[in-house]
Amino acid sequence: MGELTVTRTVPSNDKEATAPAPSAEEAPVPASTRTRRWRGPSGPFAWGALVVLAATATAMVWTYASTHQIFPDSQWYLIYTYHYMGYDKAHGEQVVLDYIRDHGTFKPYDYLWASKPFTLSYRPRMLLPLLSIPWVALFGPGGIVVVPGIAFVVAMYLVYRFATVHASVPSSVAAGVLAVASPLIAKWCVGGLTDSLALMLHTATLLLLPWRKPATKWTVAGLALVTFLVGTARVITPYTVATVAAVWLWAMWRDRGRWRSWTAAAAGAAAGVVAGAIWSKLVSAPLSSRDHFFSMTGGRARTLGEALPWYREAVPEALSKEATIVLSSWPLVLLLVLSLVASVVAWRTVVPWLVASAWVGATGIFLIAPFMTMFRYELPMLPALVVAVAVLFDRVAKGLLPAFQRPAADPAPSPGASG
Repeated sequence: MGELTVTRTVPSNDKEATAPAPSAEEAPVPASTRTRRWRGPSGPFAWGALVVLAATATAMVWTYASTHQIFPDSQWYLIYTYHYMGYDKAHGEQVVLDYIRDHGTFKPYDYLWASKPFTLSYRPRMLLPLLSIPWVALFGPGGIVVVPGIAFVVAMYLVYRFATVHASVPSSVAAGVLAVASPLIAKWCVGGLTDSLALMLHTATLLLLPWRKPATKWTVAGLALVTFLVGTARVITPYTVATVAAVWLWAMWRDRGRWRSWTAAAAGAAAGVVAGAIWSKLVSAPLSSRDHFFSMTGGRARTLGEALPWYREAVPEALSKEATIVLSSWPLVLLLVLSLVASVVAWRTVVPWLVASAWVGATGIFLIAPFMTMFRYELPMLPALVVAVAVLFDRVAKGLLPAFQRPAADPAPSPGASG
């Protein structure tokens, strides 16, 4: 299939010349070729955003109405929320325990309460408890689900916006709606958990990368801040590192003229990751990653020699259970399959780099916690999957409908989607 080319006007010695430019999915459009002022969402982009947000809101309402959204992990975030509100430890624990028992959300596991929650590894995840203070004060313990719900809506808007950097609005809308059609996505994003906050921040990281215009000191600082905040929401370091490394390598191959910009952006993101890791370790003291892994394995693996036999026993069963759950959701299966197809069809674009890094991140998280999570730990894959499917839809549309073209002067109709 021939690649789409457009004609740009390039001033040179008071004369005009034309030069072909690759489509937005093939290479970023340098900001120096045109002057743009920030404008609010309008036109097709705005209508597409409304469709994605409506689908997200529908999935969220359906999930809230049909399932309990207070999970065992939610109690830890609630304990810390009450702690930050000024409650003493015993009082805060009793309020949360009474709520769990009275509402029958899950069995109030006594062993969890006996394990000194203020010293557990949940402590670094302070972003959700801090943001939940006003909502818990207004609605009681059930208010812990408000921030995740808001973060889910924002995250899906950012995912859609990121997709329009690489694909057309219709394709980005279709891919975004397909993503939220899976009950597994909404289940973990609208409950009293930190996953939607992590997804939102991870997508923000992708948007801040210099896809269209060179990185500035502000975008580099923004990348450092966002990647640091990811560590205060949920530890998804394998995803962050794999994604930033992959797109940097892609830029060195496809956008070498701006290698300084991409390297500065990657360095900013790396600085945030390192700062977040150091901060997390400090506030988690005296616990260590080795102690935490030893606890997760039921005391069977503290050293590498002990871990390998445990992995051989635990991994096959965990993978089998995870695959069974994922295969039960056809929208999610379709999203995963189409993203792999896109990686082959659009192999010259950033798509395979995004998809591969998403799988590397998922593998890294799985090695840290090799348990069935029903796609919860894989949620940060979503931006890469949606972009891949959107690009594939564009390729299909261009093949079936020769007239299907994207605007030449403004390849993606989003309002300055990158940072």
